[in-house]
Amino acid sequence: MSLPGLEPNEYPPIDPGEPVPDDAGELLPDTPDELPAVPVEPLPDDGEEGGVREPA
Repeated sequence: MSLPGLEPNEYPPIDPGEPVPDDAGELLPDTPDELPAVPVEPLPDDGEEGGVREPA
């Protein structure tokens, strides 16, 4: 079964019998080695402006 709109040259069919490569770069060559830093989530506030309220 194939999905409409997918180019077979760009997205070749997956063979479930083929072993998965050890290097993820083979599957995703444009992926950076390190992920960007995660932004800090705001903490619940004590009524201060711009803070995040605790769920009720």
